[in-house]
Amino acid sequence: MAKATFVLKGLDAMLEDFAKAGEDVDKVVIEVLGEAAPVAEAELHANLRKTSETWTGAADKTIFTSSVQQDGNYIFFELGADVSKDPAALYKEYGTARQQAEPFLRPVFTKLRQSGIKRMLKAVFDRMGIKTT
Repeated sequence: MAKATFVLKGLDAMLEDFAKAGEDVDKVVIEVLGEAAPVAEAELHANLRKTSETWTGAADKTIFTSSVQQDGNYIFFELGADVSKDPAALYKEYGTARQQAEPFLRPVFTKLRQSGIKRMLKAVFDRMGIKTT
């Protein structure tokens, strides 16, 4: 299992800025994620079309996004392909003995991790009136 370390510098100052903003941070995060979810889903659909050699639409029908959910301090939405309905997305992503893999999920998830999270954090800070560098 791979391990990673995530270091936040200036967290104390950021928490003070949150307190001064007087906003409900959870509410703002839920709003931002609610706006980001359909954009992320659209990115999956677009990437699927871009990577498809032949288009049947079967994998496209399995792509879904859940509503924004909260479990304690953890706020999230689910994004993916429901292969319980149709395994087409699984075959497209990983391939079969007769079909070469055409990954469409993993590249989008990588892109969202690399740049999407930063954009969402900036949107949260902007809405709360907190300056970012």
